[in-house]
Amino acid sequence: MAKNLMKKAKKAAKSVKKEAKSQASEVKQAVKEVKSSAKSHIESLAKSRRDAAIVWGMIQNGNHSTEQIKKMCEEKGFSQLLSEIS
Repeated sequence: MAKNLMKKAKKAAKSVKKEAKSQASEVKQAVKEVKSSAKSHIESLAKSRRDAAIVWGMIQNGNHSTEQIKKMCEEKGFSQLLSEIS
C-alpha cells in the first residue's frame, strides 16, 4: 500500500511540474510578443519615415525594452513616434 501511495505522489508531482513548465513557456512567449510590439512598429515605419529610421538604426541589433525605446524617442525629440508606440 505504501508503494502505491508513493507512485501516486510521484505521478502527481510530475504532472504539476509539467503544468508549471507549460505555463512558464506561455508567459515567456507573451512577454516576447509584448516587448517586440514597439520594435516591430518602428521597423515597419523605418522605410517610410526618417524619425523611425533613425530609431530603428539604434535598436535593430540590440535587445531593447519598450521603455528604453520610448526613452530614446523622447531624447531625440520624436514626439509623434513616441505617441504612436505609447
